[in-house]
Amino acid sequence: MDENIGVISSMIVQARPEKLETITTELKAFPGIEISARDPSGKIIVVLEAENDRQLADTMNDIGNIAGVLGVNLVYHHNEHAN
Repeated sequence: MDENIGVISSMIVQARPEKLETITTELKAFPGIEISARDPSGKIIVVLEAENDRQLADTMNDIGNIAGVLGVNLVYHHNEHAN
């Protein structure tokens, strides 16, 4: 694991089904994002590795601003630097 990574999270991105391919392509351009699964109904499961919580929040906001994204919901959050 990259020592600069401090946050591992997963989220469900709800997208317009007709925009699924475009949104998937845009998501893959974000650093630290992996698409784990997607459904033709517009649900995309994303895993994100980030340096800190601020980067996680900013990335979630940026994802929410992609045309055709209806919502972004955090499902799992783990901070590696927490004691």
